[in-house]
Amino acid sequence: MEISTLESSLPNELFDFIFLYLKSIDIIYSFFNLNHRFNNLIYPFLCAIDLSNVDECTLKKYCRTILPKIHHYIKAIRVDDKNINAVFPLFLYSKIYPNLESVFITEAKTDGKHLLYLKLFKQLLNLKIYFDTEQHNETVLIESCSNLFQSGCRLQTLVFDNVYVPINTHIIERCFSIRKLTIKVHCCDNVYVLLNNLPSIEYVTIDIPYIRQQEQQPEQEQNGVQFNNNNKSVPSTLSKLRYFVFSSMSVVNYDYLELLLSHCCFNLEHLSLDLCIDQFIDGERFEKKLLSKLTKLEVFHFCFLIPAVDNKLNIDDYIQTFKSTYWINNNHSILCFNQSLLNQYYCVFSLPYVFHTFPCFSNDLINYRTNVNDDSLLYSKQNKAIEISLYDTVPYTLELFQIIQKSFLRASELIFVDAPVRCLSDNLLNNELMMENIVSVTFLFDQLEFEHFRRLLLMTPNILRLRIPQRLLLDVLRNSKDSSFQQLRSICNRIRYVGIGSRSLEFDVLISFQSQERWSQVRDRSNTYIGFHSTSPEACVNIAHSDMRISRTPPQMLGYGIYFARSIENTGAKHVLVAL
Repeated sequence: MEISTLESSLPNELFDFIFLYLKSIDIIYSFFNLNHRFNNLIYPFLCAIDLSNVDECTLKKYCRTILPKIHHYIKAIRVDDKNINAVFPLFLYSKIYPNLESVFITEAKTDGKHLLYLKLFKQLLNLKIYFDTEQHNETVLIESCSNLFQSGCRLQTLVFDNVYVPINTHIIERCFSIRKLTIKVHCCDNVYVLLNNLPSIEYVTIDIPYIRQQEQQPEQEQNGVQFNNNNKSVPSTLSKLRYFVFSSMSVVNYDYLELLLSHCCFNLEHLSLDLCIDQFIDGERFEKKLLSKLTKLEVFHFCFLIPAVDNKLNIDDYIQTFKSTYWINNNHSILCFNQSLLNQYYCVFSLPYVFHTFPCFSNDLINYRTNVNDDSLLYSKQNKAIEISLYDTVPYTLELFQIIQKSFLRASELIFVDAPVRCLSDNLLNNELMMENIVSVTFLFDQLEFEHFRRLLLMTPNILRLRIPQRLLLDVLRNSKDSSFQQLRSICNRIRYVGIGSRSLEFDVLISFQSQERWSQVRDRSNTYIGFHSTSPEACVNIAHSDMRISRTPPQMLGYGIYFARSIENTGAKHVLVAL
């Protein structure tokens, strides 16, 4: 079809619809400079170029033929960390892209190529760095703090995704440009140091995942910072702060947080707090010492894990403190329940539940209390929890899982933090409840009866990711030829990721391994292959004694009695995982 015919036969709105199904680089490559009309249609794609997830050959061709023609249009570029030097020739990028305002780096590594560009990128308006999932909860190098949190930084928006950022009090400087910040830090002290040095901040999202104390100290020492909980200074004012989201799985000093919010953040319009706090507080204190002082607050969401220090106060008395006219008139619907973790806690949260994780599910939730006579909010489609963590010392009941199923329609991951060996109650074990939205299940405790594990798999037929304790792996292998295991085969065939103990391995259970040389015939033994195969106990013994050295010294990869080997006799020329 001629361009003139195409142009006259299709309206602009239809092209907008077509563009939804095409990559931006393909749109530009196909339609740029055809005529004035098409240049106007693709102008938004000229301003924001997406070069992420592009193969090397295509990227080189694009950099050679397309970018030189459109460089003066470009205001934003998205690019993988590994390709950053191809798109941004060092020290020349400001001349090549004179109107560039934003850079989004994807698949970044903590020691990636972007580090060489931080001094240059800090002169932009927006910088977002999305780290590879393999870097999850890693700590970026100190250069991020030394280059970006400085007085000479011009950035207005800064995002670090998926990693910790070290905040060094000896390096960080007062930065007046940053207005929007998303960051993950190691401890509350980092939060206070940041806020003290960002007087122009308007939107901030801060996350402190749980870190064991023995893991925190080396990092603090590495960054040369001496943290002192008694040496916090409250910022003079954070008058521009409108949006504050703060999540922490580590214990937070509530007195200081309350002082910070009530005295310095009086223009807050949106406040979300997902915290484990260090002292008992109730609805009356929330209202009088914090919320009543935030007169411009429009949105307030929270989930608190609160120590119940007074055993004389029961849950019915506690929920009464959230039934004042303030809570009711402002439509703050609150739910709470006892949570017997290592100590007695109240878990209290607002509805709908807006946080990504729910960290403390237990059977106690069944006996919840609410400040409104309307259970519909608990079962609202607006509840946003995706990851549910379960912790209890008694078997989980059918009623608890029914609440999860009805209340958290978006939940896709279950994490069993603790449970007895027989983790399911009889009414759940013998029920046919299905949770089809769950695609990931993790067991963080050491022992679990196979019968209960089998029921949990049948309950989650669409599971794709599974982490199990080492001992359970042996039970699975022992029962794999039992008739009761046959129901699990179709479910197991869907699983793409298996974690065993603290180790994990990726595999495709449907892949057909090609025939390999026997271990005794392999010259280059530097490569290791992992797969699964069923064979006779005699063959397992034969493998372990003839072609492998049995590991008797910890730490073993999977524990005593687990060995890896290439196949030999009776194993069909496949790689095998041997369990004895």
